Amino acid sequence: MKSRLTEHSAIVAIEHQVSSDLGGEVAILDLKAGVYYGLDEVGARIWELLQEPRVVGQIQATILEEYDVEPERGKRDVLMLLQDLANEGLIEVKDETTA
Repeated sequence: MKSRLTEHSAIVAIEHQVSSDLGGEVAILDLKAGVYYGLDEVGARIWELLQEPRVVGQIQATILEEYDVEPERGKRDVLMLLQDLANEGLIEVKDETTA
């Protein structure tokens, strides 16, 4: 069952993957599925942040701080990417906080 992420969801990259920096972009190999995924520069930064458990809202705040993007669009785009990563099984939801 796929989890629906919110800004309060605590998430982390799955353990059964390897990733590599490709000059600012990142390639991820899901070792269980044997499938490669590619992320652009912003996606690569988000993936870097996911190497330790974090709350979605923290990731959104970091991206808004580091990149010139309209806040609502930035939050929405980060959440959409994280939901895609969750749907592909590349991140796991550790818990849902109520903060």
